[in-house]
Amino acid sequence: MLFNFYKFLLFFLNKKTLSYCKEIIFVEIIKYLKLNKFEIIKIRKVINLLIINKKKEIFIGHIDVVDSGYISWIKKNFFCVCYKKKIICRGIVDMKGGICSFLFLSKNKNFILTNDEENLSIYGTQYIVNVLIYRKTKYFLFYSCEPTSNNQVGDNIRISRRGSYNFNLIFMGKQKHCAYLGKNIINYSIQKLIKINKNIFYNDIFEINNIFSGNGVNNTTPNIFYVKINYRFFHYKSIILFKKKIFQSLKKNKNYFKWVFSGIPFICYKNFYLKLIFNSVNYIQNIFPKINFLGGTSDLRYCYYFYNNSNCFEIGLLNKTIHKINENSDFDNLYILYLIIKKFKNGIR
Repeated sequence: MLFNFYKFLLFFLNKKTLSYCKEIIFVEIIKYLKLNKFEIIKIRKVINLLIINKKKEIFIGHIDVVDSGYISWIKKNFFCVCYKKKIICRGIVDMKGGICSFLFLSKNKNFILTNDEENLSIYGTQYIVNVLIYRKTKYFLFYSCEPTSNNQVGDNIRISRRGSYNFNLIFMGKQKHCAYLGKNIINYSIQKLIKINKNIFYNDIFEINNIFSGNGVNNTTPNIFYVKINYRFFHYKSIILFKKKIFQSLKKNKNYFKWVFSGIPFICYKNFYLKLIFNSVNYIQNIFPKINFLGGTSDLRYCYYFYNNSNCFEIGLLNKTIHKINENSDFDNLYILYLIIKKFKNGIR
């Protein structure tokens, strides 16, 4: 059993699965697991694999991973390396390792796999959930293996996600020579951003992810400063007040800003399956999980809202190396997650 699990794990991890990866990867998964009743839905570059049975719960997963970055890895980033009881590979934490733990017991189980979660996330889970609603199929539970754990597998379970807003800000100024006094648009912009960052709400996150300015000349200050910001929030009220603060701070000068709503927040208060997953974790790990509200956005938000506030939760591997160079997970943690999911599935029957 354990040998077959790691054999499938190594097979899956050695596949390069960036967003919009090729259909052949899904075909290889189908052949390896010997799946009979399956459906592949393709729309534009996105490919979705569905296994739909009579069960009333469904697993949501994505095989696409983020890019590896420019810094070199211990070995090739999409080549699985075993080092000191750890598996190093891009995507093992988010979330190919969790998918392996679920797919290994995939007979007669419902699941959706997509290759569009780390990108636009339009024709992936969001599209498939709408298809299931159109077919009038009813599900009571959606769950996923996003990396929720901090120190031990199962020590944190998520029943909610923060929302996400993207801001593009353009500060306009005047170009000048560095040898003469005058207003530097870069200094002005940074001071404004620091002031905005000091006034965010508790547990919200304000992150600058891109800055563009200047023309590469050493003795000239630029006339434009362009910055991209990502803001994570718990409540709609906080984003309304945050937008108001930005507007009040920037309206006096020739500044331009644009915001894009990229993730809906949700909290699944009434969750009838929490006790079962808590007992499963306690049985395998001998610990009592905590409910966690942190992390990035998740495809479960579509399931929660489209399926009329259904039951949702996430449980996964340790998130210490998620999206980092040399992303890795312990061998034991992968098998522990498999045992927890197996115990949980046996309890649903």
